[in-house]
Amino acid sequence: MDISFPIWIIIIDYILALIMAILVFKFVLNLFIDEGSNLGFFRFFSKITSPIINITFKATPNFIVQPLIPLYIAWLFFMIRIYFLPLLLGYSYIGKFAFVFEKQIIERIKSIMLNIALYLNYGI
Repeated sequence: MDISFPIWIIIIDYILALIMAILVFKFVLNLFIDEGSNLGFFRFFSKITSPIINITFKATPNFIVQPLIPLYIAWLFFMIRIYFLPLLLGYSYIGKFAFVFEKQIIERIKSIMLNIALYLNYGI
């Protein structure tokens, strides 16, 4: 069952998925690196995520501890992608639109792995 979606909805989904992935990566970095660290990639992710965290400050409950805030906001973006984005197309697309970004990443990984397996088996 191949359903084609409008390009504008896929672009919005990709943007939301990218923001979600960056916020999850920021949370993982917070597990291992101190917030005041001077590492270049950590400062880069802090500069990217700080406007997103500041914009969503009103939607974040006060009882959530500071290191968990990026993960909570990533969860909010996930909920927007899964429940609200398909509603722009209509109620019939709710189960069919889920994880377009992730499906394409998995397809790319599978094709790369298949190419590696063919190369190792046949010595291309």
